[in-house]
Amino acid sequence: MTHRIKISVKCPHCKKSLMDKNVIIDDLPSIKLEAKLGEKVGAIYLSQEYGSYHKKFEGVDDIIGAVVVFSCPHCHEPFPITQICECKAPMIGIQLEVGGMIKVCSRNGCKRHALEFEDINDAFMLLMRQDKTGLG
Repeated sequence: MTHRIKISVKCPHCKKSLMDKNVIIDDLPSIKLEAKLGEKVGAIYLSQEYGSYHKKFEGVDDIIGAVVVFSCPHCHEPFPITQICECKAPMIGIQLEVGGMIKVCSRNGCKRHALEFEDINDAFMLLMRQDKTGLG
């Protein structure tokens, strides 16, 4: 049985939720990020299921290998770069609603991402909120 960890995120700048109930991915509300790819600005919707690579593009092209500049769709501030990925693209940090952050590579098609917690209790709370058993 595969366990699904569902994450909810908010902007590290304005603290507004990045969850979008209008665009469904993996049968769940998606995570909406403003995306700049070349001269085009649009949106990328990501699955809130950790480990899923499903996404939808709106207003920007799905160009595998392209590096995307991600920003908050509310305050339009770019997400902070936390490190450089093995693929040499910047990794951005997005704040989890329950302590910690998710780090995502900005290269379209790169599958590197990670959950990071400063307090182990925040990780425990994330798992316990999944469903009655603690895991989805």
